[in-house]
Amino acid sequence: MCKNRHAGRRAIVRTGPALLGVLWLAATAGCWHPRGNILDRLAIGEVMMHSEFAENLRALAMPGGRLTGTENAERATQFVADKARVYGLHNVRVERFDMSCWTVRGARVTVLADPPCVIDGVTALARTLPTPPGGVTAEVLDVGAGTPAEFAAVGPELHGRFALVRDDRHQRRDAIQNACDLGAAGIVFLSPPDRPPIIGNGHLAPRPEPAVVLPYEAELDAPPDAKRPIQLKIELDTEVWDCRPGNVVAELPGMGPPAREIVILCAHLDSWHLAEGAMDNGSGAAVVLETARALAAIGWRPRRTVRFVWFMAEELLLEGSEAYVRQHESELDRIVAVVNVDMPGAPRKFGVFGHPEIEPFLQTVRADLRGYELDPGIAQWSWESSDHAPFMRAGVCALSLAGELGPGVKHYHTAGDVYDTVDRRGTVQSSAVLAVLVRRLADAPERPTRRHAASRGSTP
Repeated sequence: MCKNRHAGRRAIVRTGPALLGVLWLAATAGCWHPRGNILDRLAIGEVMMHSEFAENLRALAMPGGRLTGTENAERATQFVADKARVYGLHNVRVERFDMSCWTVRGARVTVLADPPCVIDGVTALARTLPTPPGGVTAEVLDVGAGTPAEFAAVGPELHGRFALVRDDRHQRRDAIQNACDLGAAGIVFLSPPDRPPIIGNGHLAPRPEPAVVLPYEAELDAPPDAKRPIQLKIELDTEVWDCRPGNVVAELPGMGPPAREIVILCAHLDSWHLAEGAMDNGSGAAVVLETARALAAIGWRPRRTVRFVWFMAEELLLEGSEAYVRQHESELDRIVAVVNVDMPGAPRKFGVFGHPEIEPFLQTVRADLRGYELDPGIAQWSWESSDHAPFMRAGVCALSLAGELGPGVKHYHTAGDVYDTVDRRGTVQSSAVLAVLVRRLADAPERPTRRHAASRGSTP
């Protein structure tokens, strides 16, 4: 009896690893579905042990960026779609939409002094039409910080002149509109002393008045004894054309009773053209791709459908996400939440856009991820400058994960946004946190939030 009992124990010990292997195969084959906390651990382990984040980011960080409508943008679109298929995602497709695309091949600003002086480091703002042959020449009128009061003070004097504004980026849209309303020949933003020129949108729709950003070092102050104001000549070689970019969409289909409900994890895939677009937002696009890879790799079968979306044209006034919301209007009531990933960095805090009822759910997720030391407060945000905004305005619960970007943050929207500026070790942790968040949103026994009444919001 004793001999046989010990032999049985030895047999169990010998077969233990094999049994674990059988259980793993059963789980990934769908014969056995692990409990939630086990799935969370599997997803985190998959990210932290087998991450492909860095190599995918390297592929997306292209010289010349991924400006919507360009060849690089199409290469990035195809790369993400191909990777989604390799990772085993379902219903992979590119959803096209129509828009007006813009690019710039050259920007030149000359101070018409004796002798003339060409300013280095000029950046043209988006949607400015090309200048006529020979450029646009005009006197410069200083409008200070470009506040409405300062524009009102100069009034008709600005007509036919370039408005010179000290740039803080946040006043650009109103400053450009005020300048055009007063008949300005164009607008020139002067960078602050601690920042290089920052790319961004200029006109909301293509217009001929040139809008440019100059480095702080540009000499635009006329000497006290000058007989006339400084004159500039601005020459822009830009192009505006009709194009059909696409949003990449892929899914892990729901397998439970609420399978028609949808959890969206998204990021914008486009970037500006000054550098590689690594931090903004190659990092976010690669984080979503890594999260999708990990959740598929562990054999997870979600109760609700999880949809991964990589948007084009976020930088060009959110055209891609706006198109998505229009194209999927009939599904909006079924979207549980949209989790937008824009320059994630090392994970620090969950943010909510207008749905406070989901905060207890997020607090539970945060508490169970204590090793990541996420901030205890759930931030309530209202800003509309990324792809969550069209969903937020439609009343859908929108979430984000804020992070620590490290020293690379100074390269936001500048020529320094390259692969090596991204904190890759820190950022990959965001994929682990997001995998747990998405998994729990999709598998929650009760839907944690519902669509609110739509709000009109403001123009992005």
